[in-house]
Amino acid sequence: MTDYENILLDIDDAVATITLNRPEKLNAMSAGLLSDLFAALRELRQGDAVRVIRIKSNGRAFCAGYDLTPERGALTWPPNQRRGDRAADLGESRIALDREGLRENVERWLWMWSYRKPIVAQVHGYCLAGGGEMIGACDIVFAANDARFGHPAGRALGVPPITCMWPVKIGMLKTKEMLFTGDMIDGVEAERLGMINHAVEADRLDEETMAFCRRIAQLPLDMLTIHKHATNRWFEEAGLRNAAYASGDFDAMAHEAPSVGEWTRIARESGLKGALAWRDQPFGDGWGAKTPPPPPAKR
Repeated sequence: MTDYENILLDIDDAVATITLNRPEKLNAMSAGLLSDLFAALRELRQGDAVRVIRIKSNGRAFCAGYDLTPERGALTWPPNQRRGDRAADLGESRIALDREGLRENVERWLWMWSYRKPIVAQVHGYCLAGGGEMIGACDIVFAANDARFGHPAGRALGVPPITCMWPVKIGMLKTKEMLFTGDMIDGVEAERLGMINHAVEADRLDEETMAFCRRIAQLPLDMLTIHKHATNRWFEEAGLRNAAYASGDFDAMAHEAPSVGEWTRIARESGLKGALAWRDQPFGDGWGAKTPPPPPAKR
């Protein structure tokens, strides 16, 4: 097996476990983490010795979203650059370059959605923004009762490029409610809505997720692949892929909003925590709030 910088890879019989391993960043998705994750999936794709993939994380959170650390350049949209007097010499627009990058992002998640082997997510702590896209591309999701799901970034920064698959999983009304507010829900509510399959006590999460992975790994890979792709095809025929690309286009449009420019300015001048506080303070919750989010529901 390949050694990776940002993930751990372990194989236990027919189940491979990919562990996101940037705990100091709450497993925020940097370019390096995404590169390692998809390289590992490609490594595990061939053959049927491994029939099920489990994705989990080290540290306090499953995934806090994309890495927005200002010094990494994640908040910098390419400027318009004048190179000459002719129209053809003036370069590309910022929104066109942004749209191209977002289309590549959509294609990455759709590739994972179409992966030939079942992918099971094991979520604890925060699963926000891009973390929701990751589990949206998975086939089965287990989560701790007190896990936290949402897209607080929608309060200022835009829509998830594949909308976390929420319209498919939880329907139109709840998708709009979560995007309009940026509010977070816990694992119990996520299970009730159909965002995830099972919410369990945190101390049983690893055991129960792995037991499920071992159970489905008893099927031949041919059957697992057929069951997965036959189910996916229903949603693809209904327009899932076209809708995912359109969401990426809408996200590129959102990045031209004045709120994104202000977020970027504050993040550069005051750091990420300052930008989060500016975004979330009116709502009284979230990363930058003075008051903590409400306690998770108990089961």
